[in-house]
Amino acid sequence: MNISAENIGKNYIKRSRTVTAVQPTSAEFEYGKLTVIFGRSGSGKTTLLNILSGLIKPSSGNVKYDGKDIFSLSDGELSKFRAVNIGYIPQGQSSLSALTVVENLTLPAALIGRNVPDDEVEKLLKTVGLSELKNAYPNELSGGELRRLAIARALINKPSVIFADEPTNDLDDENTQIVFELLKKTAQQGTAVIAVTHDSIAANFTDTIYRMNAGELTKQEGIKREIA
Repeated sequence: MNISAENIGKNYIKRSRTVTAVQPTSAEFEYGKLTVIFGRSGSGKTTLLNILSGLIKPSSGNVKYDGKDIFSLSDGELSKFRAVNIGYIPQGQSSLSALTVVENLTLPAALIGRNVPDDEVEKLLKTVGLSELKNAYPNELSGGELRRLAIARALINKPSVIFADEPTNDLDDENTQIVFELLKKTAQQGTAVIAVTHDSIAANFTDTIYRMNAGELTKQEGIKREIA
């Protein structure tokens, strides 16, 4: 399976004028690879990520998973497709404060009626280093632990694609490295991982690099050089 964006673009109308968030662009993303899209704030990279993940519809072009245009699906079909096939790691803190770590972790599965075996939950908690904190609440976790919980939650339904929006935006270098190590490991297990960031540390882990600048997406060659 592969993900292809074909001539996708996104325009918005602001105060009677057209603003281009994403200039028409085409790209392919591979399974088993970590792809990182670098860009400054306001460059359009989050908008691009939201198009690729089916959260917002492009003004032009299409996004295909295994040749199937996801925007040809009805709203209900697209929601089901996303729930089963896509994991999303949003910016910032996204855990529910009234739920424990394990309850937050299993919530996406519960929403689609999936019962996750205890051993599967324990294995995932161990993978992200949260086994000892499974009964803790979000306000008891550090920023790095919250981000690892977000990654685990995105993985709980075993999606074929993970999208990560600035997954290390508020983390120190040590936790940033931990997060990208987890994303790299996830990709190596066969998942397509697509992350947007402005954090240069990501270049040490990525397989493919794109740069987003003023809505224009460009593939970078020589991926370890001059990313920041």
